[in-house]
Amino acid sequence: MIHTIFFDIGGTLVTGTSGLHMLARRLDASRESEVFQSLKDDFMAIYLDENPPRFYTIKEILALTAQQTAARFGLPDVGSEVVGLYRTAYLEQGYMYDDTVETLKRLKADGIKIILISDADDDVLVTQLKNFGIWDYFDHTIISSITRAYKPSEKVVAKAREYCDEPRSGVLFVGDTIVDIKTAQKMSVTSVLINRENNFKLDADYKITGLNQLFDIIPALNEKQKE
Repeated sequence: MIHTIFFDIGGTLVTGTSGLHMLARRLDASRESEVFQSLKDDFMAIYLDENPPRFYTIKEILALTAQQTAARFGLPDVGSEVVGLYRTAYLEQGYMYDDTVETLKRLKADGIKIILISDADDDVLVTQLKNFGIWDYFDHTIISSITRAYKPSEKVVAKAREYCDEPRSGVLFVGDTIVDIKTAQKMSVTSVLINRENNFKLDADYKITGLNQLFDIIPALNEKQKE
């Protein structure tokens, strides 16, 4: 029986304007696409580094990438504005998907444990989810700035396993990126990839275009586990 579901946040339960896009426009709106790609490349190089000299929060990574890209393009360094841009992206321009609240309500009513697992800075993420009124749906939370590690690192996986009741066959991990799928695989749980545009470029145990499809997957898995 499905008893626990891990949810990624950005791109899964909530969305909004990308902080990198906002930063690109701030650096040079006339070359936004080119600057954005530079920021993204620099950001991912730090974010995906499995052996960084130390842990960097999302805001710190954004500041570093802003500095690197500004130097590359001969632009002013706007690193001091990163905190404000990051907070704006989350708290002013972020919003929930239409199916988020109803999904969380149904899962909670069915007695399924709901766990948040997000690569974000807790001071902004917690405020956002409380503002949306969904913070209390989560039984446990794993946030990178508190764990001091990002998905799919062993540190995050170890923390997630603490909340994985047995059997593991009763655990789902719902997310929208490769790091979510890799984390699910390391945890030995069922991965559910969500892409609301039905443009799947990754593989997973299940693929969905909306959270409501979880209510087809859950009973099917429950029946399968009875066999």
